[in-house]
Amino acid sequence: MKMDLLNYRNIKKCQHFVPIYKRPTKYIEFNYKGVDIVASYDSYDAKRKSVKILRESRKLKLSHIFHIISVYLYFKDMGKEVRGVEITLENKVHYFSERWIMRKLPLFKKEVESFKIPKEKTPGNHCKFCKIKIQCHKEMIKNGDLSVVPGISKSYMNLLKDLNINPIKVVESNKIEQVPPQFRKPLYNLKSLLENKPIIINKFDIPKKYIIYDVETYRDLDFLHGILVKGKYKPYLNVENTDDNLERFLKFIDSTKETIVHYDVYDIKRLQMITKNISHLYKYLYKIEDRSYDLYEKIQKNIALPVTSYSLKDISKFFGYKWRTDLNGYAIFIEYKNYLRGHKESLEKIIKYNEDDCRATAMIMESLRELM
Repeated sequence: MKMDLLNYRNIKKCQHFVPIYKRPTKYIEFNYKGVDIVASYDSYDAKRKSVKILRESRKLKLSHIFHIISVYLYFKDMGKEVRGVEITLENKVHYFSERWIMRKLPLFKKEVESFKIPKEKTPGNHCKFCKIKIQCHKEMIKNGDLSVVPGISKSYMNLLKDLNINPIKVVESNKIEQVPPQFRKPLYNLKSLLENKPIIINKFDIPKKYIIYDVETYRDLDFLHGILVKGKYKPYLNVENTDDNLERFLKFIDSTKETIVHYDVYDIKRLQMITKNISHLYKYLYKIEDRSYDLYEKIQKNIALPVTSYSLKDISKFFGYKWRTDLNGYAIFIEYKNYLRGHKESLEKIIKYNEDDCRATAMIMESLRELM
């Protein structure tokens, strides 16, 4: 069994969790009392006999405490003297002495022992960050667990039970249209998964001329506005957070006449937030809103796809898009923080990820056009 402290929150929910994203740091792995421990550190100060760890959190968490202990044990096993461990949270350094670590060791031992007890696979929000999600969810559906099907929750199943509706039987007998309308979409999602093919429930218009828009955010800073126009990707960086950079982007959008396609409402909401208090930029917003097209909303309402998540990544992968990075929303935060520390390659990775977001959205648009 593996106790991955870099993904502690997710692996506590499901011991079988395998992370997609590998954060930039120095990884260590060692066996402690029969359990493989995965942790990381950023540097070892031989002069001060201390190990340094950098984290993005504001507060010290239990996973950080386990990390501190793990790093200490690892270096001691390597024969290096360690008098303490430093962990930096939000640019504030916290120092933990060897004595403090030894007092917390029983807590760590207890946690390690709990990982020796095998647990079943547990689906949840953590699945979207897991490498084995697709095969794991297929296995669950095959075994009769429908909880991974979009829209099929415990409350939904209870309502079907009250109506004496068996979802599997309804789908296999092609009687979904005989079920009350409010219950049909999740059943179409199930049918699509079982048959491994898309199902058009309602046809809808797909614009012929459009541009793709996607934003990347670090806290309250929208530092990258990416657009795809006629197959060409344009990144508008706003790392200095100036109105001039934002206005250049908005002016370009305003100069085009095509429909602005985005995946989910987040991107447009970010534009609403950043322009509402800047009078000379707000004039651009209503034109953008009038031309916006939420692809996610169109898919959710009108199409069933053989995926267990209607995320951009899952849908585009079904249609054959090949992503070039292992980044996700959480990873963007880590990589941008890494960029602020002076690592330019982190920003380059984010730009590549943003371009993939745009190109994946375009691929889905054209794939759906062929299905209609």
